[in-house]
Amino acid sequence: MNQDTGLTSVKKAIIITLMSIIAVFLGVVAIILVNNKDNSRTIMIYMSGNNLESDWGLATSDLEGIVPEKINLENTNVLLYTGGTKEWNNDFVSSNENAIFELTKNGFKKIKTYQKTNMGDSNTLSTFLNYSYDNYKTGRYDLIMWDHGSASMGTISDENTEDMLYLFEVGNALKNSRFNSVNKIETIVFRTCLNGTLEMASVLAPYADYMVASEELTRGQTGLNVLGFINNVNEKADGKQFGELFIKSYQEQMNTINKGKISEYDSTYAIINLNNIKKLLTKMDSFFKEVDVNKNYNEISRVRSVMHQYAVDSGGQKDYDTIDLYELLDNLKIYSSTEAESLKTYLKNDVVVYNWSTNNHSNGLSIYFPYYGSDIYKTALRRIYDRIDSSKEYKQFINDFTDIQNNKKRTASFSFNNKTIEKDGKNFKIQLSKEEQDNFAKASYIVFRKESDGYFTPIYVSKDTQLDKKGILSTKIDNNLVMLVDEKTNEKNNILLMEIDSNSKYKEYTTNVMLELIDPNIDVGDWRNDSGYA
Repeated sequence: MNQDTGLTSVKKAIIITLMSIIAVFLGVVAIILVNNKDNSRTIMIYMSGNNLESDWGLATSDLEGIVPEKINLENTNVLLYTGGTKEWNNDFVSSNENAIFELTKNGFKKIKTYQKTNMGDSNTLSTFLNYSYDNYKTGRYDLIMWDHGSASMGTISDENTEDMLYLFEVGNALKNSRFNSVNKIETIVFRTCLNGTLEMASVLAPYADYMVASEELTRGQTGLNVLGFINNVNEKADGKQFGELFIKSYQEQMNTINKGKISEYDSTYAIINLNNIKKLLTKMDSFFKEVDVNKNYNEISRVRSVMHQYAVDSGGQKDYDTIDLYELLDNLKIYSSTEAESLKTYLKNDVVVYNWSTNNHSNGLSIYFPYYGSDIYKTALRRIYDRIDSSKEYKQFINDFTDIQNNKKRTASFSFNNKTIEKDGKNFKIQLSKEEQDNFAKASYIVFRKESDGYFTPIYVSKDTQLDKKGILSTKIDNNLVMLVDEKTNEKNNILLMEIDSNSKYKEYTTNVMLELIDPNIDVGDWRNDSGYA
């Protein structure tokens, strides 16, 4: 049916055009209103003190660095939610309750009290987020998560309940908060270990603009603090600038702890643009869809076995099974027909917008790849993975890999009794059989010195071995031994060197040294085992 409104077609066209212009104009205004954040911010600190506080007072130490006189409290709100520890080492926080504090010119003032509540419960975090948003209307909101971190397992544990915020619970807490895709938290900072994972970024992406987190273990020390960076935050600072100030503060702490020397602990921190995570996951889906795990299992397993795994080399938890994402993509690019370089470039330039690391194998974002972990952890992490939105094809990739790994023989016995070992003064070489090549993952070697009594003393342990395309396993032993010379007797002795890390810039070794204990209360000549770092 055709209705005549009395308007000519020309008039209709003019009206429709004018309406379109008005609609577009209103759309522009709406975008401006959403994106034009005023110069005010609320910084929310979710602090589960845990044993870090009860044993060492690290939470209190961090808080002591926040100086009200240095912060424009008219435009910047600093809110603190406390709980999760058996004992606080200050006089304003009680371990018998959970509470919210507001920073005033006289320090933190309690403004809200709750019954002692599990900090590892998503509802506890949601309560804090919603209280902050409902009572403090500002242009920007930032969240600092303070406690232990557990890589792709989750973050924030409670010393009283021994519960933690599993990864999907972090997502639930944000989903049940006032923050969403239109009203995002600007920056989420993890003052925790190991939470710089793709999985964590995937969970946060719908609710925040930036994530600041570490791929590796992080450190703290009484008397030092990282939260003092808040003193330098300009209310106009965007998320990236906020993150850079935090990382700079952490760097200064590490320099103080290490006193300018190279640390035995790797340190990392990166800023992740969460608005680009969705596109990264799409690119990863295309990449891993082409990787045939069944066909290339042995090769992929060998690649995984020699990759740097976070926490392990620093004496941490090997079950977390996290490795650097950029390095993984680089190592697996030959198994995918999808263009890997564009994916790597997008990751390094658009997703990781700032990266600081003391090593050359950390590029800002880690990922879970099950390999060394116990079956209990693998099962738990698999269940967690099933409850988060991440790369579907990568999820399938690691599930297929784990299924094959569980059904394959884990180790193969290699016998070198009948093999010819070639040596040229600089290298040892051994030809592996085809079966040995297929099952080979990694190797290490030990150099022994024969003593006059017929016994052998180890003097060098290294993982510096190479397997070439012809199946020749070789070592590099030239110029690797260190000799000690007694200045008085000119007696020479090799010391035992054990390689614990190696890259293109340096090699890191450990050794055992006997140190004489000089103590007036005991007889001179008594000895003890000690340790040090140089």
